[in-house]
Amino acid sequence: MKDPQDFIELTARLQQLFHERDNSYTLCVVIGDIECALLRFLHKINRPLRMREIAKMYEISNAKVTRVLNKLVRMGFVERYHSEDDRRSWFARITEEGTKMAENTKYKLNQFQKEVLELIPDEDVDKTYDYLKLFVDAYDKIITDSTDKSCRIS
Repeated sequence: MKDPQDFIELTARLQQLFHERDNSYTLCVVIGDIECALLRFLHKINRPLRMREIAKMYEISNAKVTRVLNKLVRMGFVERYHSEDDRRSWFARITEEGTKMAENTKYKLNQFQKEVLELIPDEDVDKTYDYLKLFVDAYDKIITDSTDKSCRIS
C-alpha cells in the first residue's frame, strides 16, 4: 500500500499542473488571477452584478473591485454602468468580447483534456477514470464533511 505522503505529493503535483494548465490557456498571465476569476464568474452567472456584490463575494475592497474592473473595461471584456435606481451604484456585465474570451478559454481547456486522454492507452482509460473518480469522490466527501462540521460549530 502506498504511503499517504505519496498521495499528498501526487495531488499537490496534480494541483500545480491544473494551475499551470489554466494559466497557459487564458490571459490570466497577462491580466491577473483575480481578473480572470471575475471574468469567468461574470460569464458563468450571465447577468449584471453590482460592484458592491462583487466586493463582498471576493472579500475585497470596493477600490480593488474598481481597479480590477477598470482593467477588464480597458480590454473590452466588461462594461460598467450606473444603476437606474441609485446613481451612486454601479453594475458590471460581461461584453460580447469577454464572452468570446471566456468561451475560447473553455474550448481550449477541453481540447487540452482530450490531448491528455489520447496519451493514455485505450485499455487504461476506463480504469483511470474509475480510480480518479473514486479518489475525487473521497476527497469531495472529506471536504464537504469538514465544511458541514465547521458550519455547525460557528
